This record gives sequence, C-alpha cells and structure tokens, in this order.
Amino acid sequence: MAVTKEFAVKIDTELSSWYDKRWNLRNELEIAEDTKEFYEKRYPARVEEIARYEQKIQVIKAKLREVFSKICDLDEIYDQDPWTRAFLVINSNGHVHSSMDCNTCFPTTRYQWLVQYSNDDEKTIVEDAGQDACTICYPSAPAEVLNRPSRIVTADKIAKAKAKEEREAKKAEKIAKEKANAPTASGEFLYFKEGKYTEVIKTERTAVSEWFSLQYRINDEIVTHYYDGRPHTEESIQEQKDRIIKAQEKADIICQNLAEKNGVSFDQQLKILQNKYKKRGNQ
Repeated sequence: MAVTKEFAVKIDTELSSWYDKRWNLRNELEIAEDTKEFYEKRYPARVEEIARYEQKIQVIKAKLREVFSKICDLDEIYDQDPWTRAFLVINSNGHVHSSMDCNTCFPTTRYQWLVQYSNDDEKTIVEDAGQDACTICYPSAPAEVLNRPSRIVTADKIAKAKAKEEREAKKAEKIAKEKANAPTASGEFLYFKEGKYTEVIKTERTAVSEWFSLQYRINDEIVTHYYDGRPHTEESIQEQKDRIIKAQEKADIICQNLAEKNGVSFDQQLKILQNKYKKRGNQ
C-alpha cells in the first residue's frame, strides 16, 4: 500500500521527538561523564560524589537504550517503504538536506526535522528551500531556484517573528502612551536648554508641576540690599530680573503647549493652572 502524506508526517513527527530526546540525553551523558572524570582525577577521595555521578550515568544510558529502541521501531516502518524527507541544519547558514547522512555534515550536526515536507516530491522541497537547498542532496535543483530566498517556515522562524511582533506592539503601545501623556498637542516632549544641560518634560503632569515650581521664582522679590544694608550692584539686580523673566518665559511656553493640547486659549489654560496652584497652596 502506498504511503500517505498523513502517515509519513505522523511517523516523522514521532521520530523527530525521539531524536530530540536522544540529543538531549547524549548531552546530559557527556556532562555527567566529564564531571565524574573531574572528581576521579582531582578529588578521588570524594567517593560518594563519584558514585552519585556513576549512578546518574547508568540512568541516562538506560533512558538512551529506551529511546534508541523507539527510534529503531519507527525506522523499521520507514525502511519498509521509504518516503522523501527534509532536514534543516540548525545554524545561521544551515542548508536543507534530504537526509541526515549528507557528507557535507558531521556527526555533531544538529537538524530541525521539516516534517511538513515528509512524502512531498523533491521539486516541492527544492522550490521552497531555494538558496538553502543542499546541492549535494539535490544535484538536479535548477540554478534559478538556488538563487531564490528560502520560503520554508520553521517553528523557530515563527517564534522569532512572533517575538518581533510582540516587541513592536509593546514599543508602539509605549509610544502611544507617551504621546497621550505628553505635554504637547503633537505628543512630543518639551525641551528647555540651560547652558550645557537640557531639561526634558515628558508628561502633562510634570509640566504642571514645573509650572507650579516656576511661580516661586516668578514671584520672588528683587533684593536690592544685603543684610548689612549694603546695596546690590546693578549687575546683581539685573541678574535677578533676568531669572524672573526667564522663569516667566518658560512658564508661558508650558502654558501655551498645555492650552494647545487641551484645545483651549492661553488665558483659559492660565486660569486653570492658577486655580490649581491656589488649591495646592491651601492644602
């Protein structure tokens, strides 16, 4: 009986799972054996530790035998009536192969089993693999196909695409929130340069707080004399006046931007701020 696509995908999906388990167990075994060897060479007196890793090694080996038995059973099914397969080498420049026995690969090479192509014709696999198709496994692949980007979608690519979408969505959400809370109608921040420093006001709430703080400076009385009665210089008095003027200009810029954002006139916004300021003073 001819092998169906559904049957081939089912068998290869199971096999792929067992191959992954075997790979992970082999890594665990290598680590356990290296650790046991380390204790044997460096700390031979720690017999309990060595025995613990020896026991762990035997447990892993037993699991490997079970996995190998499962793989053999499924391989027997495949060997009775083989079908086409596709394997993607897991690295940045990995190629798609028709088997895991390609002479361009190594015993340590790890693959992602493309079970969605199990029992598909070679042309379909090569068409989708494009430039990722192995020319050893698929020597008949046309040059124009091999120059085309791969159209194969793997779980890894899906996960990366999903993660990228989530990052972009969070970024967009953050930007939208910043724009909504910004002290300007355009959603931009307010910048005030003070010498070599730049103050950034990012939210409407911060803008209102800054406007409140500026009122103290604006309402400051100009000091014309020191405590001992000596008069301030004209330069000192002018510096005080300049600070007040600068504070007033900054407060007006804040008020104007808040007015534009809230869709009111400057005078209306100023009255709103003054009322809040009065209430704040009475608290």
